[in-house]
Amino acid sequence: MDRGISGRCFSGGFGARGSAVFLGCVGVALTLGIVAPSASPGLSFAGPRTYSTGFDPQSIALGDLNRDGKQDLAVANSGSRTVSVLTNSGEGRFRRRDYRTGKFPASVAIGDVNGDRKPDLAVANVHSNTVSVLENIGGGNFRRRDYGTGSSPTSVAIGDLNGDGKPDLAVANSVSNSVSVLENTGGGSFAAKINYLAGPDPESVAIGDLSGDGRADLVLGNFETEHTVSVLINRGDGSFQAAVAYTTGDDPISVAIGDLNGDRKSDLAVANDTGDTVSVLTNVGGGRFSAKRDYQTGHIPLSVAIGDLNGDRKPDLAVANEDDASVSVLANRGDGSFRARHDYETGSGPDSVAIGDLNGDHKPDLATANSNVSIGGGRTASVLVNATGRCGVPDVTRADLSYARRALGRANCRVGTIRRAYSKIAAKGLVISERPRSGTLLRAGSKVDLVVSRGRKH
Repeated sequence: MDRGISGRCFSGGFGARGSAVFLGCVGVALTLGIVAPSASPGLSFAGPRTYSTGFDPQSIALGDLNRDGKQDLAVANSGSRTVSVLTNSGEGRFRRRDYRTGKFPASVAIGDVNGDRKPDLAVANVHSNTVSVLENIGGGNFRRRDYGTGSSPTSVAIGDLNGDGKPDLAVANSVSNSVSVLENTGGGSFAAKINYLAGPDPESVAIGDLSGDGRADLVLGNFETEHTVSVLINRGDGSFQAAVAYTTGDDPISVAIGDLNGDRKSDLAVANDTGDTVSVLTNVGGGRFSAKRDYQTGHIPLSVAIGDLNGDRKPDLAVANEDDASVSVLANRGDGSFRARHDYETGSGPDSVAIGDLNGDHKPDLATANSNVSIGGGRTASVLVNATGRCGVPDVTRADLSYARRALGRANCRVGTIRRAYSKIAAKGLVISERPRSGTLLRAGSKVDLVVSRGRKH
């Protein structure tokens, strides 16, 4: 993935980017250090199932796009100038169709922008300085219209910013250090952008009521120099006060909003690219935030999403880790602090993560967009089904037998029959294959059969 302007992943507010306002009120929070809490029990996910996308997928969002009651996937593909719509046909199967966007689509968000009760798409195009609105016209078809933004739009979020009942757009512009607000004029059309100054290199934008006044505010993750998030409070008419900055970990690249401590105030979770942490900033009222608390993640976390993953009614965190090909799950203790992470394998180079019930069992699953940076760009999305309380078969191929036993045990599975076979590829002692395959859901305690390599036959 390009580590310049065009090559970062953004949560887009799920998951998962006119005239300027220049007033600069800055409030810098102090760090509380990295927290290393105790391990999380119970919560587990099955191994990944992989689905084809366009080239170099940067962002993923979930929503019922064809109104059949099943959650579908939308993936922004920076390398192919498309968004892939993967329609959920049930039982973990997805059917793909691609739609054209502007140049280098880096972020996608889902929302009904024209009031016809069909979810539409908004896509931020880094190299076109536009946001593409793809209106859902039914039958799995979309009609595109582009609108101008600031320079190098990296992230887009959808929400009613002026209180007129119509969803507007907010777009983070990394080069112009701004956020563009595009007001919905009705029927899915948008007015010309109004820009507001943010921090340096804003890479992610999210919408939520941060001040508790019932109005939608903005928060942006500022990737370079200051290592901050910018909070812009809504004045009540869809315009925004000057940005206030709060310190995060190093290189904040993705931000999500949710009530993490149960006090009915919206808190922030921020993925810090080079810090290998997620920062939690607690809302202390009036849209102000306490000093950050950092929690360890995998290597190069690029995206964070918030959702109740274990069914205890406390929002947990999911973080996509590019270099580790994993997603870190941090379970909420209930007071806004988090247990130590547990990592789950994804496809290679996950840039974005989103949360939603993808198999209809009323348990939140995970989906990631995988750029596969090690080979210059990938073409996949991974689905990790929530296996809490069940045997969710992990991917243990290419692992040694001792690791496979531990991984199966952690996944509430048991080792079944072990068969030995010669292999020209797998070294002696490594698992060649497993049955049932990775991603399968079984009753707790079910057996998984393994074929283990005897090495080359001489």
